[in-house]
Amino acid sequence: MNRGLAAVLLVALLLVPATPVAATNAVVVGGADLSLSVPDNRVSPGETTTLDVYVVNDARLVRGGPQEFVDRVTTARTTTIDVGEVRGVDVATGEVPVGRVPEGSHGPVGVELTVPESVPPGTYRLPVTLSYTYTSTVLYDVDDPSNDPEYDDVERTRRVSIPVVVEEHPRFRIVGVGTDAQVGGSGTMTVSVRHVGSEAVREASVDLTSANDDLTFGGAATAESFVGEWVPGETKTATFPVSVVEDAELRNYTVTGRVSYTDADGIAGASNELRSSVRPLAEQAFSLSGVESSLRVDHEGAVSGTVTNEGPLPITDAVVVFEPASPNFDAGETEFAVPDLAPGESAPFAFDVEVSSAADPGSRQLRFVVDYETEDGDDRTSDALTARIDVASERDPFAVEVTESTVRAGGSGRLALRVTNADDETLSDVSAKLFVDDPISTDDDEAFVDELAPGESAEISFEVSVGGGTFPKAYPVSLDFEYDRSDGTTEISDTVRLPVTVEERRGGGLPFGLAVGLGAVALVGAVIVVVRRR
Repeated sequence: MNRGLAAVLLVALLLVPATPVAATNAVVVGGADLSLSVPDNRVSPGETTTLDVYVVNDARLVRGGPQEFVDRVTTARTTTIDVGEVRGVDVATGEVPVGRVPEGSHGPVGVELTVPESVPPGTYRLPVTLSYTYTSTVLYDVDDPSNDPEYDDVERTRRVSIPVVVEEHPRFRIVGVGTDAQVGGSGTMTVSVRHVGSEAVREASVDLTSANDDLTFGGAATAESFVGEWVPGETKTATFPVSVVEDAELRNYTVTGRVSYTDADGIAGASNELRSSVRPLAEQAFSLSGVESSLRVDHEGAVSGTVTNEGPLPITDAVVVFEPASPNFDAGETEFAVPDLAPGESAPFAFDVEVSSAADPGSRQLRFVVDYETEDGDDRTSDALTARIDVASERDPFAVEVTESTVRAGGSGRLALRVTNADDETLSDVSAKLFVDDPISTDDDEAFVDELAPGESAEISFEVSVGGGTFPKAYPVSLDFEYDRSDGTTEISDTVRLPVTVEERRGGGLPFGLAVGLGAVALVGAVIVVVRRR
């Protein structure tokens, strides 16, 4: 894309925001803006030193889009620094290739120079030619950003200068900055500062200032740490409390500072500005894997899986917390303790979950979080972790098949059943209970099976009787089971209704009830005859 077209697009975007870009095209607009920063530019006569020059990219983003294109328009490329000469200062460094410079402060680039003993104190400006290339606009296909995007590249050359202050007083340099604070957390920042001057000082303190509200010193923009006496060549490390907000970007944050001190003459002084950057640690992350369940409607099952500490720091006293999203899920215990985990380490977890009869079968999304303690003893809770599982349909634990159920009226017979474990776990202490109503009766209403593995069957039977006057047909009886699951819980199954078929009694004759009545009358008559004979 040429510059004219890029300008037209930019004006259209800025002046007429209500008019959308074509349905399939969009544009990312921005640019890199480089400058130089020299945190320590003070030198003394008779000294050969290397200035640490930082390239600062104050990139601008006019219109955003996919991250790869945002990075493209905010990054300087093929960057070079060409340092010229200044009268009175000998510069040994010429052109220095820097390469890619993303947004933020980058470096240092060493510029070696020598200050002769005869050079009077003052400020000397080294001329520098700063050259780089950046992309001002990216036109891309919204539906497929990788489909041949168009770039408008700009080459830029700037004439800047590096001020060099020649003086004779204590000088300091930041040689190291680090922090254990994570995004969304707090911790400590350590700043190592070296005394590179030639005069000892006392009552020294290191003062720091954060240039961004996302990173503060316990909520304040500035902080101070007292370090006391300081001799030339000595490096002191100052420690500061630091906090990083939850939505902070994971990048380098600029910090500036000074060293305040009292010199050998008792005069209070302050160093030149010290500048550096610090990068917080990424927010603690976790992942789930291998999440499985045996959940079924109207059944207590288990949910298990593995949690992994993705870092960047180790954690202690961690528990995986199950947060049921539905009242149809009831977990007796919602916390599962896991051992201390270093980054990359994993641990298993499991929860017993009862699914109510009101639940519907199908796919469900479960939610978990990890509560843990940092190395500093601070309590933290992770972002939500989700896993998708399937809830099976309700299923009776036993399949019952009638193998014998025919009884003649006025007689007794056997109700024989084949019972099969239809569950996915071994069931033990299976006690079957038979319930009958008139005209079916029984004195044998219980049967027992010691154990049934999944898919295993067993034969059980009951002795039942039928009155003599019972009409031949099928009569219902009921059966349920009390059993123990593998976790030791005892449950009672739903009631199963089974048929008992009554057949007509053999040989016809009087109905059983009438025959019994007549027999009783005959017996009474016989007794009377015997008595009379006596």
